[in-house]
Amino acid sequence: MGNVPAKEGRSRSSTHSSGTSTLNTDSLATRSGRRNTVSSVFSSNLIDSKKTKRQEEKDKQREIHYLDLIVRFNENVDGGFLAPYGTYKSNLDYDTEVVRRLIINRQLAPFYTPLQDFDDNWSDEELIILLSQLSLHSIETAYSDTEEDDMDDHKIHKSTNFFRRQEQKAKLISLINRIKEIQKSEENRFLEEKLKAKNGGANVSPDIPSKDLLLKLYRNASECPICFLYYPPHLNLSRCCLQPICTECFVQIRRLDPHPPHDDSSNEPGSDSLPHTLISESANCPYCAMPDFGVTYNIPTDICTGINGNKPHSYTLPFESIPEDTAAISTSPGEIKNNDISTVKPTKPRRRSSVAADSPGVITIDMIRPDWEQKLISARNKLARKSATASAIHASNLLINEGQENDSSRRYSSGDNGRRSSNSDYKSVEERMIEEALRLSIQDEEERKRKAEIEEQRKKLESK
Repeated sequence: MGNVPAKEGRSRSSTHSSGTSTLNTDSLATRSGRRNTVSSVFSSNLIDSKKTKRQEEKDKQREIHYLDLIVRFNENVDGGFLAPYGTYKSNLDYDTEVVRRLIINRQLAPFYTPLQDFDDNWSDEELIILLSQLSLHSIETAYSDTEEDDMDDHKIHKSTNFFRRQEQKAKLISLINRIKEIQKSEENRFLEEKLKAKNGGANVSPDIPSKDLLLKLYRNASECPICFLYYPPHLNLSRCCLQPICTECFVQIRRLDPHPPHDDSSNEPGSDSLPHTLISESANCPYCAMPDFGVTYNIPTDICTGINGNKPHSYTLPFESIPEDTAAISTSPGEIKNNDISTVKPTKPRRRSSVAADSPGVITIDMIRPDWEQKLISARNKLARKSATASAIHASNLLINEGQENDSSRRYSSGDNGRRSSNSDYKSVEERMIEEALRLSIQDEEERKRKAEIEEQRKKLESK
């Protein structure tokens, strides 16, 4: 019995061993908690850095987009320009690079400066006076100060994204003010050059249109049925019903935002829509409602000025042959009357059937907004993230409720082990939520890079 410890010794030894075991368990739990915290912080910082990088890219693309919306008089094609006049607001979301290339290649009508009214009885002198007063851009209409109301402005407790939205709004206002100043400077240069041309001064810019060019464009002005403004007759034609439409109205038409199918009763607003059910319907014709709206453009054969053409200031009216059976009029181009020009104007052949959307020469809405598919994928991923977050929160609530129901039995059976187990379950659910959000964020970034590579390859092929 000499090797058997005494009763007090055994008690102290057992107590020391139990304390050591508890200390080791607590230290392991502390280290595990620290690792989880470090992992959570790293994941959160990685997500924030990706968000910051994406926001910087968006800000840069938005600045380029607004710079392309500036009307510059030296960027002209056949009497029109590469940027819209400003009939609508400046929040145009079409791809400016694509539209500019289509106009330069004479596949789409340029942005003409519109007339508010037109009368066939106006003389050439009256028309020239009116045209000389036109500006490059309607700054007051395009850059009006009307802003959307933020719901959080009327709340005492602001949401987490309120201050971020306010920061983005301030950046946009600063950018618009800078764009307005650039446009005003361009307008002043345009007025100075027009004044030089009117007074017969030297060193007049060759991009100032001559009187002959203005008369050729606006003598037979036609009305756009959508904006009710008057343009030169060289407008786009809808591929389906052959109705005229100006380019500024054409770029306003777009696909609907991603939404559940209309004929699915289970996908009503407020219901749990499945991400893969979201659709993006093609744009319909504003005249006959035919899907896959597109336009064609007939290039004017007697005008080729501006980019890839002659200088607008050197344009002169060509001699127009007059049939013998017409009334006797002056053979001088400057003395031809307006009502007589309409009699010798060639008529355009009318096609009886519509043109397919994928036919050569047809410009569709999807061509000037090629990112519609990416927006649909982003909307589906966003809905998937919301569904995953809602499922994780629901699962965590079930675990918490189950832990509260069994809390009393665990308290008497195992002391703090029950609460520790419940907390670990909650942390594991939280970690899974963070991992799922990180996975979806990485998936979005990979999809965006893939789309960017495809678009870059497409542009390289087109340039060849």
